[in-house]
Amino acid sequence: MSKHIITGCAGFVASSLIRRLLKDNKNEVYGVDSLVCGFMENMEDFIDNENFYFHKGDIRDKEVFDFVETDIDILWHFAARGEVYICAQQPSLAIDVNIAGTVNVIERGIEKNIKHMMFSDTSAEYDSLEDEAWFPSSEVYAPNISTPMGVYPITKMAAAQFVRSYGKKFGFGTTLFRYTNIYGPSMNLARDIPPVIGSFANKLLRGETPIIYGDGTKRRDFLHIDDLTLFHLAAIKNRMGEYDTQTYNAGSGENWSIKEIYDTVWDACQPIKPITQHDKIEYRPDQADEALITLADISKARAQLKWFPLTTLRNGVKSTVKEIYKDILKEFK
Repeated sequence: MSKHIITGCAGFVASSLIRRLLKDNKNEVYGVDSLVCGFMENMEDFIDNENFYFHKGDIRDKEVFDFVETDIDILWHFAARGEVYICAQQPSLAIDVNIAGTVNVIERGIEKNIKHMMFSDTSAEYDSLEDEAWFPSSEVYAPNISTPMGVYPITKMAAAQFVRSYGKKFGFGTTLFRYTNIYGPSMNLARDIPPVIGSFANKLLRGETPIIYGDGTKRRDFLHIDDLTLFHLAAIKNRMGEYDTQTYNAGSGENWSIKEIYDTVWDACQPIKPITQHDKIEYRPDQADEALITLADISKARAQLKWFPLTTLRNGVKSTVKEIYKDILKEFK
């Protein structure tokens, strides 16, 4: 039985992975979450699983892994402050959680004799690339002297380098994932600025006015949560040995403008709740530190992990919209 520690276990991405790890009864999972950004609802279908152990704790605490009384095969570090706007407004908080918190997680993991560490990095490391020649963006394009420049990706870049450094020094393998925009059921819609697909669906289905930051021309690479979970499983299967470190882009290899995303979500809402005012949109100023374009080069993942996305944007949005509508209906029962 493989043993895993997973930080941020009540979050959207981590809970999806845990669900799959527990499915075949061959993994033991120790989950940690402060519940600042995660939700117990994301774990309700596995919280009582005999192979899952939950601890409410902060990744900055020295005792965060004290509830784990065994050596660990894989440490997954998802916990972070990932809201770009909050990091821009509170850089000290971002540094404390995303960098200092990561170092603490690594050091506590070493005490549990981890064999491998998986780290959630970000495609926002490419945030200052604008010329077409930089897209799709390869893993070797960042960091460099011009990117990243935003507070959030700088903290993730620094944390990623600590992961690599400690892995080399202490002899455990490391795999880093640079996520693009991940979407699907259970996205965090409680944020002040929720993920865009979820935000559009939630607003439209509630009869509210959707919000676009900027003019809608920014382009984003979107990856469905099911494809990302398969990516994680492929990384487990193909992880290398001691001292090896690999970084992979986790995206679809395609991108769409925010306005195109809005149109796709609007179309998906129509069979559920017909909406007549297609162009009723509130435009707000661009958020600070946001990239103009994200488009992942996923050739490395295809070649080394034999992974590629299976969910089309249209189908992924349709299923996501249906789940969001179900959640809305529950509120009125």
